[in-house]
Amino acid sequence: MLRNILIVVAVALAAIVVFATYSFFRKRTPAEKLEALRKEVRQDGGVVFETDIASKHLTFLLLSCKVYLLDTSGEKIERTQVLRTGFNLWFTPCMGQKIWTENGFVMVDLENRALGAGGGNTSGGHYRSKDGVKWEKLANKGWFPVEQVQN
Repeated sequence: MLRNILIVVAVALAAIVVFATYSFFRKRTPAEKLEALRKEVRQDGGVVFETDIASKHLTFLLLSCKVYLLDTSGEKIERTQVLRTGFNLWFTPCMGQKIWTENGFVMVDLENRALGAGGGNTSGGHYRSKDGVKWEKLANKGWFPVEQVQN
C-alpha cells in the first residue's frame, strides 16, 4: 500500500515538472503576445490595432498620443515609434486618441492640451499613412508630410 502511494506521488510530481517545463519553454504565439499587450495597455487607455494596408498586415499600438508600429515575430514585441504629437513647453496630457482605416490609409487623431495655457488641441491633429512609417498631417491646404507641417 505504501508502495502504491509513493508511485502515485512520484507520477504526480513528474507530471507537474513536465507541465511546468513545457509552460516555461513554450513560445507564445503572436496572438497571445498581442492579447497580453492589450491587457497591459488597456488600463492606460492604450489601443492595439491590427489592419491590412497595401497588402501588408500591420499592427499598431496607440498609447499616450504616440503611435508605435509593432513587430511580433521575435521573443518580445518590438515597438517602433512612428508618430507623436509635436513638442510643447507646457505640460500637455493626451486628452483623446483614435485609430482606424479609411480609403487605404491608417488614420489617427491625436488630441493633447496644454494645461494652464488656454487649452485647445496644442500640437495634435489628424494624421494618415499608407504604410505605417511615413505619415501625413492635415493642414489648412490639405495633407502634407509631418516634417513639413508646423504644430
